[in-house]
Amino acid sequence: KTCKNCKCTRDAHEIVAEHGAKSRLGFVANHDGLDARSLGYTFVPPGLTSARQVDQYYSTLPSDEVPKLGSKGELLRSQRIVRQLPKQDLSLTACKFVEPEYSTSYQDFISGRNQVALDVGIAKATPPNSICAQCTKPIHSQQISVGAPRLGSSVWHPSCFKCSTCDDLLVDLAYCVYEDNIYCERHYAEKMKPRCAGCDEVSAVQYYALQVVAIYL
Repeated sequence: KTCKNCKCTRDAHEIVAEHGAKSRLGFVANHDGLDARSLGYTFVPPGLTSARQVDQYYSTLPSDEVPKLGSKGELLRSQRIVRQLPKQDLSLTACKFVEPEYSTSYQDFISGRNQVALDVGIAKATPPNSICAQCTKPIHSQQISVGAPRLGSSVWHPSCFKCSTCDDLLVDLAYCVYEDNIYCERHYAEKMKPRCAGCDEVSAVQYYALQVVAIYL
């Protein structure tokens, strides 16, 4: 059976809600940070160290975007995890139409993407005289901003940390870099090759590795 809201299977929905983007991406979870649920949220951005900072961060987002427990924001987060981080882009076991002879190229693409493009943003105190990389407006030093480690010292307003293609907030701050812009994983993958409208898998897997190497040389 499928969830009426986000259309994923019941089991997948439970995993998404409990573990979030880092687990889905295969990143090691850091248990040293704040406990989101004890603060009333399903997700707390990495880098924040106090409940006051968390509230300050979320105060910059529209209320229906805030992933509070039992809220519309919680549902939106689950939907974004499924949409922005499609399982078939992350694991060969989730693909139904990759021919065996292309499996090595598929794994090469995953490795290349993880090495050069995929990462998770960090919420932090804003350095003085900072300009948002998306809207180019100042970010006041008393505000919380988002940094993308793969893009050096660039910072964003929390509400500006969005995919350059779909303009959607990047779920759990998970992003990919392509030509100095940030994307959700779905649209980063589609920069490599087109996606099948039927099975939702990206096509021509055998050419992934070649394209990843060519882009970053």
